[in-house]
Amino acid sequence: MKETKRSIYQFAGDWGIPFGLYLTCAALASIYADKFQPLTLVFLILLLGLPLVTYALQRRKFVEDNGFTEYAGLWMLGIVLYILGAVVSGFIVYLVLQYLRPGFMYEQAQFVIDAYEKMPEAIDSRFVDTLRLAMEKHLMPSPIQIVFSAFWLISFGGSLISALTALFAQRPLNRRQQR
Repeated sequence: MKETKRSIYQFAGDWGIPFGLYLTCAALASIYADKFQPLTLVFLILLLGLPLVTYALQRRKFVEDNGFTEYAGLWMLGIVLYILGAVVSGFIVYLVLQYLRPGFMYEQAQFVIDAYEKMPEAIDSRFVDTLRLAMEKHLMPSPIQIVFSAFWLISFGGSLISALTALFAQRPLNRRQQR
């Protein structure tokens, strides 16, 4: 029976949901860090682990193709992974922000205002006045606006991370270990 080779898109599709769940864990750690402080460390670890996870998946595809995946293919693999991951995490984060923490942005804005008001140099701060006005006029971003902004940030940032990690994922294979 002939074994079929997966394209980079099939590979990304297979790993898109697990990668999206990884991004979801990072996002949820960020959202709930104000309620449980250790989640700040979890968020930081997951954020710093993104290049490592990206590299591992790109390297896995490179090895799967016996070292014949080009740089552009590995980069595209990373881009597609981040886009799929952003869609998965965006859906879950939207549900959390819409139904579980609907006042999240207002809580964060109030936290910033309270922090600024404790600083003596922040007296008559235009930033605080603007933030307070945005809260009063209900101009804080909605959950869907946050998710769409995060989608573009994750997609663009993922493209940059993937460009860098693809360089390392292409290191030559050790042929002695494959036999």
